[in-house]
Amino acid sequence: MVIKGLKALFSFLTIVPVGMESIEEVSKYFFLCPLVGLVIGFIAGAVGFVSNIFLPDLISGFFVLVSIQLLTGFHHLDGLLDFGDAAMARGDSKRRLEVMHDMFTGAAAVAAGVIVLVVTGLAFGYFSGLDIVKAAVVAEIVAKESMVLTAYMGRTPMYKGMGYYVVESMKNRHLKALFSVILSAVIVFLLVGINFVFVFVAMEIAVVAVSFYADKTLGCITGDVMGATNEINRMLALLVVLATVS
Repeated sequence: MVIKGLKALFSFLTIVPVGMESIEEVSKYFFLCPLVGLVIGFIAGAVGFVSNIFLPDLISGFFVLVSIQLLTGFHHLDGLLDFGDAAMARGDSKRRLEVMHDMFTGAAAVAAGVIVLVVTGLAFGYFSGLDIVKAAVVAEIVAKESMVLTAYMGRTPMYKGMGYYVVESMKNRHLKALFSVILSAVIVFLLVGINFVFVFVAMEIAVVAVSFYADKTLGCITGDVMGATNEINRMLALLVVLATVS
C-alpha cells in the first residue's frame, strides 16, 4: 500500500510516467511528500553536479532549478503565480479566490515568480561539486514538507478541488504530520548536520505565516497556496543553508 501511495504521489507531483492515481489516493499518502522531494532533489542535483564539471557554478545552479521545474511540470510555480495575484487583489475572500482561479496572469504573479526563481537560481549557483547535490535534496525535501504542514495547519476549502482532499486528509492527523516532520528532519540532518535546526525553524515560520495569511484572506488552504509554499520554502531553505555555512 505504501508503494502504491508513493506511486500516486509521483504521478501527481512529477511528470514521471508511472500511471495516474485518484486524488483520494494521493491525499491519503500526502504526508510522504518529502520522499518525492528526496528523489527530485537527487536527480536535479545530479544534473548540477555533472554540468558543474564543464560549466561555472552559477550556470550549474540554474540548471538545477530548471531540472526541478521540468520534473514537477511547473506545477507548484503555477500555484505561486496564482497566489501572488490573489494576494494583491482587492476585495473579500470570494473575490480573491476568483482572481486565483482565473486564467489571467497579473503583474503581481509575474513579480512573485521572477523574484523567487531568480533568488533560488542564484542560491543554487553558490554550491559546487557534491554540495550542489546536497543542497538540491535539502531544498526539495523542505519544500515538500512545507506543503504537508500547510495542509495540516490550514482550513479546508468549501469546494472540492485538490486542496480540499489534501487538507481533509491531514486534518487532525497528528501522527502523520509528526512522522513526516521527523522523516524530513533526519534526512536533512544527515546532509547538513546541526544546521538542520535553522532550516526547519525558518520553514516553520514561513509555513505558519503563509497558512495564517491564506486562512485570513482566502478563508482556506487551496492547492495554489500549497504550491506557493513549496516554491517559497525551497528558496528559503537554500538561503538559510548559505547563511549558516557563511
